[in-house]
Amino acid sequence: MQNTNAIVEAGDILSGLIKSFVFALIVAVVGCYYGFRCGGGAAGVGTATTSSVVTAFLLVIVTDYFLSTFFYIS
Repeated sequence: MQNTNAIVEAGDILSGLIKSFVFALIVAVVGCYYGFRCGGGAAGVGTATTSSVVTAFLLVIVTDYFLSTFFYIS
């Protein structure tokens, strides 16, 4: 526990909280966007689900890169 206290800084915890909020927002917005635009019954729902998961995954990866760059390099 002493090693953890020596290594982890308040900025690490704050950046983790901010990033998790941003990622949750991305997943929610993308899911709602594809969910409201789906049609065509069960097949449309399946296609919308797959598209929303792939889109959210890619956006989270790209956003993580930029947020990590902002928090740790600046």
